[in-house]
This record gives sequence, C-alpha cells and structure tokens, in this order.
Amino acid sequence: MGTIRISINSINPEDKRYQVRDPRASTWGMKVHDKRSSEEHIKRLVRDLRNDLKLKVQPIEVTRDPKDESKYIIVDGFHRYAAFKKINKETKGGRFKQIRCVFTENVPLERALSINTEHKAKGLTVDQMTELDWQNFLQLMVTDPNISIAETAKKIGVSKSTVSNWRKERKTFIENGYFEPTSRVEKNLITGFPILKQARDELRKDFYEDLDTETQGQLCESDKELLQTILKTVNKAKEPNKLKRGVDLFWGEKHSLVDYDVNLDNSEYDDF
Repeated sequence: MGTIRISINSINPEDKRYQVRDPRASTWGMKVHDKRSSEEHIKRLVRDLRNDLKLKVQPIEVTRDPKDESKYIIVDGFHRYAAFKKINKETKGGRFKQIRCVFTENVPLERALSINTEHKAKGLTVDQMTELDWQNFLQLMVTDPNISIAETAKKIGVSKSTVSNWRKERKTFIENGYFEPTSRVEKNLITGFPILKQARDELRKDFYEDLDTETQGQLCESDKELLQTILKTVNKAKEPNKLKRGVDLFWGEKHSLVDYDVNLDNSEYDDF
C-alpha cells in the first residue's frame, strides 16, 4: 500500500466488485433501510466537509481498474467518494478536484472479503454480514475441504449449527447447478460463488414451479379465507397507505426478521 494523489474523475465508481454492501444479499426491507442509511451517512459527510474546510477524512482506498489502466476502482470508501464528488460538483471543481488515496496494487481475496468490517463509520447490516460469512465459508470449503464443522465455525465466527446448515445448502446448490457460470443465480463479483439469498430464492422458485397447479388462475379455498381475514384486518389500519408500502416491502419475508421501524415515507434512493 502507498499514498497517491489522483484526479477524482479518474475513479470509476460503477465497478462495485469490492462493495460488500451488496443489495442482492438483502431482503427488500433491509435494502431500503440500508439505502436510507447510506443516504443519511453521505449527507452527514457532505455537511461536515462544507462546515470544516480543514476536516481530515480517512483516504479512499483504490486499485487499478482492470478494464482501463488509466482509471481506478474503489476498494474501500464508496460513501466518502460520493461526498467528495458532491462537494466537487457544488464548488464547480474548486474542491476535491484531486484527492489523496491509499493505493493497493493487488487486493488479496481475504482482504476483499473483510472490507468494510475494519472501520465503524457505517456498519454492515445483518444480511450483509451473513453474506460475508457465507462467502468466507464457501472459500474455506475450497481451500480446506476436510476441515471439521467445529473448526469452520471457529474460523468464520458463526455457530456450528450454521455451518452444518450451510454445508447442506452448499451441497443442494451444487446439485442444482447454482455454482455454474451459466446458472441464473447471481454471483459474488469477487469469488464467483452464489449469493446466499439469491440461491435460496432460486431454490424456492424451483420448488414452486415443480408443484402441480392447484387452480386455474383463482385463489385456492384456504387462500381465499386468508385474503378475507387480511382485508378485514386492514380496515383497522390508522395509516393504510404506509401499511401497504410495508406489505409490498416485506411480503413473503420471515416476520421475525422484518425491520418494523423502517421509514415508509415515499422517497427515491440512489445507489451508493
């Protein structure tokens, strides 16, 4: 690693291979919540940079863009980059035309799977941490296939029951071809392994596609009764529009994992 000064325009922010806050790993509710959190985090950074011209911010870490040697991609610091870019635009290039960055020649796999766990400016969500652990687990199964469940749990930092379940899921995903490049299951951009949520969703989809169609477009009798119960209950809602948005966000998710305090006001979010 070494420190370099580069033009902010030489950074390609579209390549997010090192962004471990992968929205594909999250439920809709957590995805919206994380976008809101990212937006607020960047706003705070921008405000602090506006108010203090001498504010010291941890340098962004970059590496060469493999597709263009004249460009760089972000290893760590997507939120800082977004804040710098906003100030640069506001000042018409007066500030942050050039920025000091930490340059890393080659990013080891172990490092790529630990980025954003090293600082606490904005922590990872439960879904994001689970996905990181899952990717580390899959990598460990390649490098040390005979490792015990107990050793795996200790090395990754998860429970033995989680490791046991993941071993079963890995076997099922392999049997279903989810690890193949041609599979429609989306992969981690660094490891090339299936994203846990994507693989689980695909397995669930395959399961339902294999079932015989119970009705010809209509609800089955039990679901008719369930719909009737839902509609009767909805009439008691104090904020029906927000309730509907909440249902849209969390439909089909496990109720114990839902973020019931997520902001449900209408808002547009940008990817950071």
